[in-house]
Amino acid sequence: MMTGGELVPTGIREELDLTICIPCLNEESRVVPAIENTCAAAREVGCSYEIFVIDDASTDGTSAAVEDFCRRHPDLPVKLHRNPYNLGLARSFVDTAFRGRGKYYRLVCGDNVDSKELIVRILREMGHADLIIPYHATISGKSWPRVALSKFYTWLVNVLSGYRLHYYNGHPIYRRFHVMRWASYNYGFGFQADLVTMLLDEGATHLEVAVAGSHVTKPRESTPLTLRNFVSTGHTLFDITLRRVRRVFFGR
Repeated sequence: MMTGGELVPTGIREELDLTICIPCLNEESRVVPAIENTCAAAREVGCSYEIFVIDDASTDGTSAAVEDFCRRHPDLPVKLHRNPYNLGLARSFVDTAFRGRGKYYRLVCGDNVDSKELIVRILREMGHADLIIPYHATISGKSWPRVALSKFYTWLVNVLSGYRLHYYNGHPIYRRFHVMRWASYNYGFGFQADLVTMLLDEGATHLEVAVAGSHVTKPRESTPLTLRNFVSTGHTLFDITLRRVRRVFFGR
């Protein structure tokens, strides 16, 4: 059982405070502002950091926009990695943890949904617990059916896991080694709930942080009510339930 981030093997590189993963799929117009907000937030907090921008097989100019940013700002610790084909969000997130050198690790969306102020609010809590878990005290731009669906999903995860968190998809700050050790390969956004509940099962400490969120509605944005998403979510919920049963019968 982990307590206070222990059980980090000798040889794991933790030369920086923070590694940030910015995954992108066709975010040509949004990715550079996302990078700029992230860099500005890290500077304001005063932590050492690195940023990996992951182009997950975009068909627009996402990579070109990032390369141009890197040429114009060679002093900033920003690196671009192109996936050979679309690997999905969960796989990109886990793979990037192995590339990094930070003690802590967080995902920042490439669509620039997180303001600099929101990122600063979260980063200021870094180190106060194994998991810094943000949740939306308020959220703008999201339709009421999507809000209701999100609340139902959170309620369902809480019922099945036995925990009482406000939100599971808010991109927590993790200890990078914990992501490497307890990596979730569930598809879709359910991997966040899977990983958070897994770490809580293992005894990780956590701190919830209220933030003001926003939602970006993209052109031709598809509904989350698809067969693929139902299968992905069902897989996540099944894994969470199975771990709860094991915990009840066998303990941590």
